[in-house]
Amino acid sequence: MARCARPVVLLAVVAMLAGCTGPGLDKAGGSQPGQPVVLTLANFNGQTGELDGFTNEVRRLSGGTMQIDIKYRWRSGQVNAESGLIEDVRAGKANLGVVGSRAWDSVGVSTFQALDAPLLIDSYALQERVLRSPMIGQMLQGLRPLGLAGIGVLPGPLRKPLGITRPLLKPADYAGLRVGVGQSRVADATMRALGATPVSHLVGEPVGVGATEQQISMIQGNQYDQVGKYLTANVSLWPRPLVLFANGKAWAALTPAQRRILAQAVTDDVAAETKVVRANEGTDTAILCRRGQLRFLTASPAEVAALRRAVQPVYDQLERDPQTRRYIRQIEAMRQGISPEPAPGCAQTPLLAGKAGPLDGVWRYTDTAADLRAAGVSQGDIVPENYGTFTFVIDRGRFAVTQENAQACTWSYGTFTVRGDRFEQLATDSGGIAPDNANTKPGELFTFRWNRYRGVLTLYPVQGAVSPVPPKPWVKISTTPSARFLSKRCPPPAGALPP
Repeated sequence: MARCARPVVLLAVVAMLAGCTGPGLDKAGGSQPGQPVVLTLANFNGQTGELDGFTNEVRRLSGGTMQIDIKYRWRSGQVNAESGLIEDVRAGKANLGVVGSRAWDSVGVSTFQALDAPLLIDSYALQERVLRSPMIGQMLQGLRPLGLAGIGVLPGPLRKPLGITRPLLKPADYAGLRVGVGQSRVADATMRALGATPVSHLVGEPVGVGATEQQISMIQGNQYDQVGKYLTANVSLWPRPLVLFANGKAWAALTPAQRRILAQAVTDDVAAETKVVRANEGTDTAILCRRGQLRFLTASPAEVAALRRAVQPVYDQLERDPQTRRYIRQIEAMRQGISPEPAPGCAQTPLLAGKAGPLDGVWRYTDTAADLRAAGVSQGDIVPENYGTFTFVIDRGRFAVTQENAQACTWSYGTFTVRGDRFEQLATDSGGIAPDNANTKPGELFTFRWNRYRGVLTLYPVQGAVSPVPPKPWVKISTTPSARFLSKRCPPPAGALPP
């Protein structure tokens, strides 16, 4: 069963008006009554859903008169994609841009470095408090010398040490390692202070290194647990907040009211996005635990203290700038009164098991991208892996499913149980052709309520569970479970189900 890229479904209206000149505002602006202002937004990430809340707020606050057209994977495949994106927005190739706060020091903007100071912002509660403080507006002023306008900063996931060749608990564990880092001078300095060699690489790819700094949802989604085996769960190196900004000329072409709408949309989304990021981390932690390949480790208080002492040279360097020193002190003060968040970890999760049940058989439905839009699915989730022809075979506690269309062809299989009007399916393995990496991953657990009537199976979401309900019901095409009904183009491995 296809999985949406984000468990919270938000409607993001994306529109593109042809013939816009300059930065894309003239004909989409006030010169044509009734036409919405459409702003292109360059995003170095794929369709992760991180900006759905922002785009939805822009549409709501403007009454539909402003729309955001997100251009995903900007400069995809480039090591320095984020700094390149900044330069592209400066050049007017997009109206708006979004990059991590970590990338700005690479283009000469130092005002965000306090957000990336090692081991400083170590909880989602603290990050939210910082992003709601006046210092964010002051930090955004640092974009002016580049001819850019800062809009706001959204929360991002906490990044943790992922050991590939060995655990990373104390400074000595980093000595001599090549550690993959995102584009950030602060991250580079931190790894050097720990005795490691920082290695810039494609965003998140743990290739050719002994360790990397990474977020849990990226580890799960890209299956980096097949390479990295040791996650220091209670050490948060830094968060990855997202800075939204605008081309100076495009910003000047907006009315004051339109500028306020963009800024307010970010402010309004901070709390909601914090909940989404935290929830995603919890969901993906559970998936990683069910896979059983990654060890969640805990550094002792003495080891954490040793890490803090080891990175002190980074603070000495950062605090040479009086403004950054003030920001660091303010963040340290904001930590007061915030309870430590529990470190991600695994509880005992029993494997699903089952016998012959009321849903055994072969089920199928076909939907389109238009069906997903009509069902209110966010634009970021309308990807090839989430529509097409789905075939679902259930047989005595096991299942296999295939999905295919012209662009994607995916498969997954695992275990299946029915308890009253609920069923659960736990993916054991998956694969196929997934251009947006939005296919089901091993360890994912889906839970639904179900109703069957005259060969039609309708699914309903379960509150608090991952329930990506399809826009159409399943139709039973055979009472005899068999793998021969599955896609011939991308079948699961032999043995997943009886032939």
